[in-house]
Amino acid sequence: MGSIEPSAMLLDASDAFDSGSPSSDEAARAITKTGMLLEAIETCMDAATREYNIDMQKRLLRAASYGMHFSYKDPNRSTIMGGSTLANENNDFMPSNPAIKFTATARKLRILNALRDPRIGSVVTTLQYDHITPTGVIARLVAINRPALACSISKYLNLSNDVQLYARCAKAAALISSDKFKSDAETAEVAIKIINDGKDGAMNNGGYASVALAAGKAGRPGVANLLLMLESSVADKVPALISTGSFADAMAVATSAKDAEFIFFTLMEYEKFCMSSSPDANVAQNTFLGTVINKFTPEGFHTLRRYLETMPDIKNLMNLLLRAQKSVEAGAAMSKKAFEPENETPEKLKFLAEASRIYSLGKDTGFQKQCTDEHMDLLKDQEVLRKKYGTEEVAPIGSSLTTTVVSIIRHAAVNKRESHKLLGDVDKLAKKFRMPEKRVWHIKVKAFAESGQWPQLRKLGDSKAKPPIGFKPFAMAAIQGKQSDPEIMRYIDRVTISEERYDLFCEAKLWKRALEEAGKLRDTRRVANVRSSCNSADIGQLADDMLNRLSTM
Repeated sequence: MGSIEPSAMLLDASDAFDSGSPSSDEAARAITKTGMLLEAIETCMDAATREYNIDMQKRLLRAASYGMHFSYKDPNRSTIMGGSTLANENNDFMPSNPAIKFTATARKLRILNALRDPRIGSVVTTLQYDHITPTGVIARLVAINRPALACSISKYLNLSNDVQLYARCAKAAALISSDKFKSDAETAEVAIKIINDGKDGAMNNGGYASVALAAGKAGRPGVANLLLMLESSVADKVPALISTGSFADAMAVATSAKDAEFIFFTLMEYEKFCMSSSPDANVAQNTFLGTVINKFTPEGFHTLRRYLETMPDIKNLMNLLLRAQKSVEAGAAMSKKAFEPENETPEKLKFLAEASRIYSLGKDTGFQKQCTDEHMDLLKDQEVLRKKYGTEEVAPIGSSLTTTVVSIIRHAAVNKRESHKLLGDVDKLAKKFRMPEKRVWHIKVKAFAESGQWPQLRKLGDSKAKPPIGFKPFAMAAIQGKQSDPEIMRYIDRVTISEERYDLFCEAKLWKRALEEAGKLRDTRRVANVRSSCNSADIGQLADDMLNRLSTM
């Protein structure tokens, strides 16, 4: 009282106006003449936000409002209430900054007074409110179990959709926890109306799931399931289903969304659940694997299988595959384990023996079992060969049957004293493992040629009047080995097909013999090929003569 500050004078003028005194008009005009009316209005609004007494808040706001209306009549201050001289895109005048601030101040005071209500008990100053922000106020109200007020404030301030949804979900969760007497369907219906704010078909991704989590914790699984049926967000629905114990449904949702991360997440969470539910680890593991096989989707099963394949211990993978009666996959996994680089021959045989036993459990795995048994025999024979000849070169570790035969033949070129014995071991291996005869002959021809055992190649060619592969491979080996012409002719002369003889002569660059063979075939194309390929004038003349003769025939 008695202050000459513009704001104090404006407050006195407002009080006088409320009491009906004509002096209020003169006081307001006096403030206007000083040019400090705008400052007085803003000071009254700021003072109102710092007051705890509601009556005093209203008094200060009335003073600010009185000043704004009074200044509206002054053409020099038309921007206070009359709006800015700038118009928007629709040529409508926009509210001035003081008008906007007055509205915001009134809103803030309503919220602060609601928070300061004894039933709420959250006394917040205007500076604290500005620091916390309205979103923070909503979060604190939810934390102190005042979701109804949080929902009202978020809607009143028209906060973002996410914040409003958060508040509505908290309100719906509180309703479910407190309402124990209605049926699950009735409770779910009320909760859905709260979540959707009474609007049908509203998009509330994540809202149903968060309320369903609260329903599950409150012991209302029926309500939780009804809410989760409406949830469309996979990222929220899967964790919610897991929290309610619906692991199979969570796996189905993750599979439908084709989300590998949520598929794996569901598997791991269910395994934790099984381990924590039973004191016996074996029982828990069996329960886990049984559910994955019988109730989870195939994608879930294969995800777990791929994960277990990366583990150093193959035991869990074998349990999964054998319980699923997948003998082929189980045997293959065991066989793959056998051939890890760090395993020596005894360890390989151990794993392969187990793979053979697994294959024997299946109905259609006879072929796989036979292959595994034969490979075990090969490993044993390779070990015998290495010990017998004192070197790994005769049968390199990890080599196949064909590579082993080639290695033995090549070693015979080095160890000539035992070459006869080595070649005998080749025949024994070929017979034991039922290698096709033509395949054995091709291997021998190639290996003898590459190791320079030409006498052995000649001996092999003479061992039968008609080798099963013919003499063409012998001739090609001699040609590629750059043997003498007589040695090459030794095999070409025994080739019975003229076309093959012609090709071999060309390969060996025996152009005269190739020309003679082309003449026998009466093939002008082959004669012309010899003429263009050879560098001999004499053979070229002979080719021309032959072409002339063939053209007259």
